[in-house]
Amino acid sequence: MFDKTFFKHVIFGVPKKETEGTDENGKKPKRKESTRDTVESILFAFILAFLFRTFEAEAFVIPTGSMAPTLYGRHKETNCTQCDYKITVGASDEVIRGTSLLGDGARVKTAICPNCGFENPQILDELAFNGDRILVNKYPYEFGDPDRFDVFVFKYPEDPKTNYIKRLVGLPGELIRIRGGNVYKVTTEAGEEILRKAPTKQRTLQIPVYDDRHPPTKLIEAGWPERWKSMQSGEIGQLGKWSDSSEGWSSDAKTRSYTSSVDETELTWLRYRHYFPSPRNWFAATNGHDLKPEASLIADFCAYNAYTGEDIMGNITTAQSVDLGKYWVHDLTINFDLEISEIAAEGQIVLEICEGTSWYRCSIDPTSGEAQLSEINIQLDGREKELATAATPITGTGNYSMTFANVDDRLCLWVNNTLVDFGEAASLEIAGATANTFPEQTDLTPIGIATSGVSAKVSNLLLERDLYYRADFSPYTANYSGNERFEGRLEDALSDPDEWADIYLESADQYDVLDIQVGPNHYLALGDNSPRSLDGRLWNEKRRSVPREYLVGKAFFTYWPHGVPFLNDGKGITVRKNRSRDHAGGVKVLDDYPQYVAPFYPQFWRMQRIF
Repeated sequence: MFDKTFFKHVIFGVPKKETEGTDENGKKPKRKESTRDTVESILFAFILAFLFRTFEAEAFVIPTGSMAPTLYGRHKETNCTQCDYKITVGASDEVIRGTSLLGDGARVKTAICPNCGFENPQILDELAFNGDRILVNKYPYEFGDPDRFDVFVFKYPEDPKTNYIKRLVGLPGELIRIRGGNVYKVTTEAGEEILRKAPTKQRTLQIPVYDDRHPPTKLIEAGWPERWKSMQSGEIGQLGKWSDSSEGWSSDAKTRSYTSSVDETELTWLRYRHYFPSPRNWFAATNGHDLKPEASLIADFCAYNAYTGEDIMGNITTAQSVDLGKYWVHDLTINFDLEISEIAAEGQIVLEICEGTSWYRCSIDPTSGEAQLSEINIQLDGREKELATAATPITGTGNYSMTFANVDDRLCLWVNNTLVDFGEAASLEIAGATANTFPEQTDLTPIGIATSGVSAKVSNLLLERDLYYRADFSPYTANYSGNERFEGRLEDALSDPDEWADIYLESADQYDVLDIQVGPNHYLALGDNSPRSLDGRLWNEKRRSVPREYLVGKAFFTYWPHGVPFLNDGKGITVRKNRSRDHAGGVKVLDDYPQYVAPFYPQFWRMQRIF
């Protein structure tokens, strides 16, 4: 503990009084605080603040969206007018770097809903919020080494006066390979070793694909397929070997719940089909044209980047120019609430995630609670191989919160938010599973929930995906233009897994593989928003990693996300208006675009630890 007396008498040289005077009654008089005491107190407070800032923690504001959705830079928010899903998009492109001024005409004008694909024009009139304010702990890096997958602040190697924030992926001396969305450590002894996030961190970093609590009701009424549907398998089906079924699971469109019957003695399947509507589909629906729904592969669509407008980074003026994803993402997580009301003899609950030629299942006995992980390989005539077993809290009727994931080549099951321990056998390479990096037709309907001999209700379905690290190339490299053409072809083929696989197989070794050698006492930094992150992939090839002495600290807490305005229909009262700079250098006030408003209240629900 710091002692104020020590600072006054030792640091500032204020002499100690040996005795204190007394008044005529023998009591010590009350001493009025002198000007010098006041100055000393203020100076003392500044010294403590300086010491805390220097040795313990420092506050930072996130300027851009390179770490979205983990951390937001300057951004705008709205709710989709069709499905009421909350949309957050980056708005740092509006601002001229190094100033608080907007570029001439730079404005986010529309936002694409990541849940239903609708283009929302009302985002134009929404307030732009400053980036998240976070605390960075300097202590861990002063006395220990950083950990892989830390979110950390460091001095940018190209300009040490500038602080950057990214995720730490590569450790000193490692050869890191980015391939197929994953990161690997490459060694001569073991070859490629996938780098896995801890299960808690993994679950936190998942990105929403579809929240069934927010369906696009008007589009569904116009004939767009529901994404969750009772289906049955066969030799040839509507999607792969799956076709819609009028039997099995019944659905309630109002409560967004799905119910199975105890009378079914064979597995009946409720499956997710990735019918993601594009803005073009919405245009057809609103103009009375025929809808032509096509299921597609789940891609690395980053909602934070899904906006249009004239900005200083480029002109994405139409929804057709927005990057809706290019690479197939097979690392998926399904979350839902399960209500079991009746169990017959030999009742069973099965969860399934498809990945190419392998279907990974978790089969649960709802009476004993035993869960079994297995792999079904469609190349081997549907051979099922047991991988691991473990006990779960599911023991009879009741309500359960369920999460099943296939991420980083590891299967994870959470029941009531508690991770079920399957041991090392949950890691696919240890279990001897045979994952395929190329999609199959069954990946158009990659998630399944099945029951037999169980009356169950499923609700609050939320499908998520893992981060996909792109092997992006700097514009100054030979691969840059070829990579753009390759990604464009992939995006066009997402509705045809066979064509997508052919294109990927043809050029993936050139455009979706990137090796980065981390120097001694250096660290590799990558952004969570991989399509829009200036990180180690794109830096000068001689300075792709961060020297140890450039590390500032570990980001550990978001203490102020941004205030939420209220009054005036939730828009608050304008305190200051945005200003823009035109091409001639003049500055003008934007009367229709507030910069700061009041009053507001804190977002307590986003004040949280950073994983």
